[in-house]
Amino acid sequence: MLIYRPIEPDDLSDFVALANQLDSMNLPGDRDLLQSRIERSVRSFAGDLAEGEPRLLVFAVEDCDTRRCVGTSMLLSKHGIPGHPYYWFEISTEERRSAELDKRFVHTRLRLRSTEDGPTEIGGLMLDPAYRGQPEKCGKALSIVRFAYMSIHPDQFEKQVIAEMLSPFEASGENLLWEAFGARFTGLSYREADRLSVRDKQFITDLFPRDPVYATLFPQEVREIIGKTSESVQAALRILERVGFRHLNQVDPFDGGPHYGAARDTITSVRERRELVLPGRAAPDDPDPQGPLALVSAEGSLGFRSTVLHLNGEGAPLVPQRYRDALGAKAGDRVYVTPLP
Repeated sequence: MLIYRPIEPDDLSDFVALANQLDSMNLPGDRDLLQSRIERSVRSFAGDLAEGEPRLLVFAVEDCDTRRCVGTSMLLSKHGIPGHPYYWFEISTEERRSAELDKRFVHTRLRLRSTEDGPTEIGGLMLDPAYRGQPEKCGKALSIVRFAYMSIHPDQFEKQVIAEMLSPFEASGENLLWEAFGARFTGLSYREADRLSVRDKQFITDLFPRDPVYATLFPQEVREIIGKTSESVQAALRILERVGFRHLNQVDPFDGGPHYGAARDTITSVRERRELVLPGRAAPDDPDPQGPLALVSAEGSLGFRSTVLHLNGEGAPLVPQRYRDALGAKAGDRVYVTPLP
């Protein structure tokens, strides 16, 4: 049985091991960094935050048989607040023509933009490779659980939601765009800049050029990765596209990865979430597995919990007693049903 829940302090060792195993550029296996994220997530779920501090919610999927955290995903309620802007490169084109030479060029331009009133952001999706491709659809559920929570508590989130997709990296861990651009204006390696930006992004404002940068000046191999996604995030991107995310014509100023976005209330997993009352009789332990799968969430005695279950012919979830216990839900409690894309 797999349960999706808020991450807990006891998950730290599994969280570090997962980050080290997957070697994610945006979520390194730094124990202190990951511990701080767990602590902030615990405070965020509890509502124990300073005024104006965005919620950072980390969801974990627990294998109840092994009692291990085998995956995570994150939800930042607001990316871009006073003193801590949200930055991106706006992509535009400029056409230049010479009648005398009979030549025409269309140049791609990158212009640094920022806002202190930013959108909600999703990210941080990691799943142990051993759990990919299983019937429980762990990867989908780990992505969709963020929207299930968002649909229950819409007032905690912005009307626009974005996802920053990772771009291709070299085997050495270097990023071609950063080496050609960011490193030359900051004197920092990609990892140094990425870690510094977690604490303070003022160096971006101070050191990045304010005028548009012409991608024409970059080598061909650099131009080719701007707006492209790493193979490692293709599956995650397909899930987001199925629920309504679209390319925003923006890229990350560090690695050139594309930004995707959607209006919160148009996201399929937010719009189609249903609320039902859990019936008095529990389903059998081995219910008919012919119905479609859905993420079933509850906010019962254990707080927010979700799991993947089959739906019957009427669209109601089949919830055996052991799943009710794991969700902290009982007969008469409200549960939330979010279809898996």
